[in-house]
Amino acid sequence: MKKLLLCTALLVSFPAFAAERPATAKAPVAKIESNMAEAVAAAADELERNFYWAKGNPIPIFDKLAVFEFSAPTAAKLKTVFGSARPYSVTRAPAAAGMVGFDIALPAHSYADLNEQNWSWDALKINVVTDEAGRTMTGTGTWPRLTVNAKSADVVVNDMTLQSSQRRNNDDVWLGTARAEVQSIDVTGKDKPVVMKMEGLSVTSEVSENGKDYDIGSDVGIKLITVMDEKIDDMRMSFRMTKLDMMSLEQLSKAMQKTTKPGAEPDLAAIGPQLKAFAKGMAARGTAIELTEMSAGYRGHRALMKGHLTLGKTVDKDFNSTAALMKKLDGRFEMRVPVALVTAIARNVAQNQATKKGETPSAELLDSTAKSLADMAVDKATADGYARLDDGVLVSMVQFKAGKLTVNGKAIALPTDGKKPAAGAKKPAKRRAK
Repeated sequence: MKKLLLCTALLVSFPAFAAERPATAKAPVAKIESNMAEAVAAAADELERNFYWAKGNPIPIFDKLAVFEFSAPTAAKLKTVFGSARPYSVTRAPAAAGMVGFDIALPAHSYADLNEQNWSWDALKINVVTDEAGRTMTGTGTWPRLTVNAKSADVVVNDMTLQSSQRRNNDDVWLGTARAEVQSIDVTGKDKPVVMKMEGLSVTSEVSENGKDYDIGSDVGIKLITVMDEKIDDMRMSFRMTKLDMMSLEQLSKAMQKTTKPGAEPDLAAIGPQLKAFAKGMAARGTAIELTEMSAGYRGHRALMKGHLTLGKTVDKDFNSTAALMKKLDGRFEMRVPVALVTAIARNVAQNQATKKGETPSAELLDSTAKSLADMAVDKATADGYARLDDGVLVSMVQFKAGKLTVNGKAIALPTDGKKPAAGAKKPAKRRAK
C-alpha cells in the first residue's frame, strides 16, 4: 500500500516538489515563491503523517482518507490554489464479487501562481481494487497532461500512468511492485533558445522477502534525453537495499518524521537512539546498498557505474560524531567509460568551437582533433593513476574504507569543513609583529 501511496504522491506532487527541496549546498539558494508548491508540500506532509504508516486492512484507511480534513493553515493554502480545502476525492467504485474498489480523482484545473507561473492540468484518475480482507491490492492511474508556463520556460508533461500490484503478508508488510511512467517532458526556454525533451521516463519500486528480512529495489530510467541537437539515450539508475529490518527502518522513519519540520534536514541528535538501532541492525545483518547500474549512452557508446556500500560493526562511541560513523562505511564502486565515448565528446566540442568561430572544418580534421583531445585526456587520467586502460575502456575503482577514499589505489584527500586543515596539511606560519 505504501508503494501505491508513494506513486500517487509522485504523480500529484511531481510539478511542485522540486521547488520545496531544501538546498544542500553551503551557499543559500533563493527560493522561488509559489503558492502551488507550498500548498502541495503542506498537504503531502499531513497526508504522510496521517496515512503512510497506517496498518491493517486498507479499506477503512481509504474511507478515512475520503473524509480527511486538513489543518486550517493547510486548508487555506489548498483553497487558494485549488478552490477547495480538499482538492481530491475518494469514492467507492464498482468491483467484482469479494472485492472493494475506490476511485481517487483530482479534477482538471488551472491556476495563476506567483512570479508569473501558470499551472494547468487534465483530470488525474486512480482506481484501486482490494479484496475484502485487505490482503491484495492493485492500482492503475492516468494523468494525461500537466502544463507549467513560467517566465523562463514552458514545461509540458505528457501521459503519466501508474500501475501497482501488491499483497500484505503476516508482518503487515506490503510486497510487490509499483511503477509510474511519463511519456515525455518538454521544456522550452524563453529568455534563452533552449529546448529539452525527455522521453520514456519511469520509476519502479519493489519490496520482496529475504528470509526474515526484506529487500527494497528501485529503478529509474529515461529512454531519451534531447538537449538542442544532442542526445543521451537509455539513462538508468538501479539500486537495491538488501536484508533490511523493516521494523527498525519504520521506527527510524517515524522518529525523523516526528522531529523534523517540513523542508528541514533531520536532527541527528533527536533521532540518535533509532539511528543507532538501525545502524547496528545493518551491521549485524550484513545489510547492503547495491548500485546495480548507473549508466547512460551517447552516440552508440555507454558509460557505466556499479558497486555497493555496507556498514561495518559499530559500537556506541561510533555514534558520537558523523565522522566516526563514516569511518565504518565500506564502499566499492567501478566506473567504466569507453575511450570511444571520450572521443565522441571531444569531436562534438571541436565542432562547436569551430561553429562559434564561423569555421567549417572537414570530417578528417574533426576526427584528428577529437582523437588528439581524447588521447590527451586518456593519457593524463592513466598517468595520474585515476584510471587504467582495459581493452579500449577507462576503468576506475573507487573505494571508501575506514574513512579513506582511494581511486585505483591512489589516495584522495577528502574536503574539510573549511575551518580545520586537512590531515597532513601545513599550518600557515604566524606573521611576526613589526
